[in-house]
Amino acid sequence: MQTTKQFVLLELLRQKGNWVSGDELAEELNISRESIWKAINTLKRKGNQIVSRKNLGYKYIGNESLDEDTINFYSGMRFENDIFVFDEVTSTQEVAKQYLTTHEVKQPLVFVANNQSQGHGRRGRKFYSPSDTGLYFSLILPNPSHDILKIGLLTTSTAVAVVKVLEKFYEDKNFKLKWVNDIYLDTYKVGGIITEAALDLESSSASNFIMGIGLNLATKEFPDELLGKVKGINPDINIDRNQLIAEMAQEVIANFSNYTHPNLIEEYRKRSLLVGKEVTLKLGTSSVKGEVQGIADDGSLVLKGDSGKLQSFTSGEVIKVDW
Repeated sequence: MQTTKQFVLLELLRQKGNWVSGDELAEELNISRESIWKAINTLKRKGNQIVSRKNLGYKYIGNESLDEDTINFYSGMRFENDIFVFDEVTSTQEVAKQYLTTHEVKQPLVFVANNQSQGHGRRGRKFYSPSDTGLYFSLILPNPSHDILKIGLLTTSTAVAVVKVLEKFYEDKNFKLKWVNDIYLDTYKVGGIITEAALDLESSSASNFIMGIGLNLATKEFPDELLGKVKGINPDINIDRNQLIAEMAQEVIANFSNYTHPNLIEEYRKRSLLVGKEVTLKLGTSSVKGEVQGIADDGSLVLKGDSGKLQSFTSGEVIKVDW
């Protein structure tokens, strides 16, 4: 059941940019104008920009803060009771995994944070996650079949899903993908993806997958050790993060049910940053060097070594690229 605050917010969002009469809101809910005024003030305290004018009512401008109800609205009410927004967490990935220890999940859930104190990617590599300028979220994706999926393809297809949404919001940007899970602009990393399986110990199968996505949207300042390596997508504009995550989460969820489609690996290849580049691939305690020939149908990286022999790698981390 909707609260007064939720009802008022959804009405303002439906008529964003237009004036909404406070009298009409009160009449529709059969409550006092004072109750509407209190709901408006509560919404403002949560970061909603709402202007009021005598004889006109209220107009919704936007919200730079992350908000469950706003994200749910932009998702077409897809995530009602299925999205959790936090101001700060260690990492959304850890919060999602902790949630799974005490809950049985039967539908996709979204965990979003404005700030991560211990954001991380693959192999525990830190991901800088400052407040207000990025998008950091994880999804729990139930796997009813308990099959161990093709993780390589799941990661590459998710990367395509994320970039497709980014391309809608940043039409002038040419996003590229660095195998297997990094999102780049030019030679700078702007985001990353981590894929983890939650195992059912009784059946030794994957009961859920946890997809973590981190994006530096408008971040300007980075720690010294990251300078020259990372940047924000566009520090000069403010993207509506609530709308962005609503669209991106839906795209990732839709992709999960169709992640092996051949078109997705082809889309990944088109955006590959590495084809034709000399790279160093770290494999545990060893490493190999070679020229990237392409991305195989199973998502693996195809390298040509000094001998001219082709090798495919399903795991590893590209630690150096000769730009």
